[in-house]
Amino acid sequence: MNLYVLHKKHISNKHLCLGAAILAAVFVFTMPDIHAKAAERTEDGLVLVEGGTFTMGSPRTERLRGKDETSHEVTVNDFYAAPYEVTQKEYKAVMGKNPSRHKGSDKPVENVTWYDAVNFCNKLSEKNHLKPVYKVKGRTVTWNRNADGYRLLTEAEWEYAARAGKKGIFYTGSQISSDEANYYGYYPYLIEENYENNTNPDVVEGDYRGTTVKVSSFAPNAYGLYNMHGNVSEWCFDYYSAYKVKQIKNPAGPKSGTLRVNRGGGYNDYAKHLRFAYRSVADPESADQNLGFRIARNKKGIRSEFTTKKSFTVKQKKNPKVLIAYFSDSGNTRHAAKLLQKKTGADLVEIEMENPYSNDLYHEAQVDLYAEKRPKLKTEVSNMDQYDVILLGFPNWWATAPMPVFSFVESYNLNKKMIYPFVSHGSGIYGESISDLSKTLSGTYIGEGFEFEYGGGNRLSSNLSKWLKRNKITKWKNYQ
Repeated sequence: MNLYVLHKKHISNKHLCLGAAILAAVFVFTMPDIHAKAAERTEDGLVLVEGGTFTMGSPRTERLRGKDETSHEVTVNDFYAAPYEVTQKEYKAVMGKNPSRHKGSDKPVENVTWYDAVNFCNKLSEKNHLKPVYKVKGRTVTWNRNADGYRLLTEAEWEYAARAGKKGIFYTGSQISSDEANYYGYYPYLIEENYENNTNPDVVEGDYRGTTVKVSSFAPNAYGLYNMHGNVSEWCFDYYSAYKVKQIKNPAGPKSGTLRVNRGGGYNDYAKHLRFAYRSVADPESADQNLGFRIARNKKGIRSEFTTKKSFTVKQKKNPKVLIAYFSDSGNTRHAAKLLQKKTGADLVEIEMENPYSNDLYHEAQVDLYAEKRPKLKTEVSNMDQYDVILLGFPNWWATAPMPVFSFVESYNLNKKMIYPFVSHGSGIYGESISDLSKTLSGTYIGEGFEFEYGGGNRLSSNLSKWLKRNKITKWKNYQ
């Protein structure tokens, strides 16, 4: 455990008794003596990150970079950051519950929304007699940048802290192994270009643990921060948007949006998603077993407030008009789509290409992905405007949706509609498909997804029924 409740006194690095810990008033991070260099710490164990100016984003020459990683100069003030991701034990001590899918007291808490993370920060501040940072009123959040309580890192602070002075792709250099971070080690950086005939000695496949690990695992960076690559991706404060490329100081993102940024990649992400510059996004009201957070504090406050508002909200109709649209190859997604159609009576359409992939489809899909190609479709929905909800099915290929799925969703105006993805996979869960769809459809509500491995097993039908009920798609009666 990393956070302890203690009386305000000198903090040692010894393990402390949990029973005594819970009786007092200050949470403290204990830190192993293996840092690259000594770091100034607050009484509660957060480490000093000395501010400065750095180049945020990635250069055009960085392989597998995203279009939203535009390189630009940013300046951040000094701040304190937690050495570890918030653990399940810490979260439960403050919030009274543990929502995590991968149980373990010293593992990171996950399956938490952005609002859960913000509320944790405020409650921890109150517990430790600090001034809460956030004022939450509905979907409007005001950040008091002068308050001394706990908060999330901004996106710029996160990247600055993760880099710890490095200018490359990962803290470990041009590659990162599964011995250095917890990720989907079968897919090291650049394996996509060397998948069928790997002649690159630097591209070495590793292990896939399939779960989170203790937050103290692996070596820290030069600031004494652990797991800035992998384990769980970490919520940041910012709404997502294109970068402002002019030099800016202490940026906090746009004042409105629909998606909040998360950074660092998680246990089931590919190495390319662990890059310093990679930006993942999610609806702040969504939770994922791959997504947690770490906390920070000001060293010196900024005398200002920053108010953010959600750009739009969508309220689902009581009896929505539903379309089930799916792309399938082996038949797993098709099977799920037909079960959904039977349960709901909704309209069903298969996303079909004009020139379907051959037997070498995985390679061909990969080529389309890197070319950002949008294959032409045979499928056309002539009356898309009538639908309120789209249940969108596809397999997870190369950690995202197949390109024909993007061809489909980009063919229509889906603003203000609700999309609920159902995703078949071989163990990669959603990959970054939800994030990629959210970026593509910024005016569309991407709701809770449903994931199933291969054919989904004998519980697929009942699990789909539960998913429909949770999302209030309950007009039809057959939920067996």
